[in-house]
Amino acid sequence: MSAPQDTTTTRSDAITDAATRVFLRYGFKKTSMDDIARAADISRQGLYLHFKTKEALFKAALQRMVSQMQHAAQAALHRDDLTLEQRLATAFEAFHGHAVGTAGDENTNELLAAAATLAGPLLHQMNQDLVTAVADLLTDNGIADRWQHNGISAQDLAEHLHATSSGAKNSTTTPEQYRALMRTAVRIVTSDPGPPAGTPDGPADHRKQE
Repeated sequence: MSAPQDTTTTRSDAITDAATRVFLRYGFKKTSMDDIARAADISRQGLYLHFKTKEALFKAALQRMVSQMQHAAQAALHRDDLTLEQRLATAFEAFHGHAVGTAGDENTNELLAAAATLAGPLLHQMNQDLVTAVADLLTDNGIADRWQHNGISAQDLAEHLHATSSGAKNSTTTPEQYRALMRTAVRIVTSDPGPPAGTPDGPADHRKQE
């Protein structure tokens, strides 16, 4: 009984993978169902048996891509063969690295707008899930404890890394540039900030006394 369902699922995945390639090449508006049918090596009628509209197919393709990105990022965060710094940097690259060098690209901007319109909650949840996973990792490894006396939480640290990664993917043009920026951000977060200035064990406060 499960074989037909598995075959259908596999075919749908192949269609969404083909659709993703076409959407990335032409953008959402310029892509037609005929374009996708040709890329997926399926008839137009066969395509409509799986997806009734281009919007439905776009959402399915986006969902599949998001799932793949989340899986890759989570896998990186749990790799025991990497250092903590490497796990964090690898996770964010799995999440944002594919977009490096695409800032300002007309198709990319149009796809982002379409994604926000058709699947805004999905994208928001995707980002929140990554921040939560990173915050949990920083807590489990004791990094959050180092920053607690500075009034900075694990959530703050995770959101900072996420914001840095998101900005880096838009401001860099090569994977090497992106990795360099993220290595620095990760090293800052995972370092020991020491006690706050002005405390007995912290740096002296040299501000003039009134």
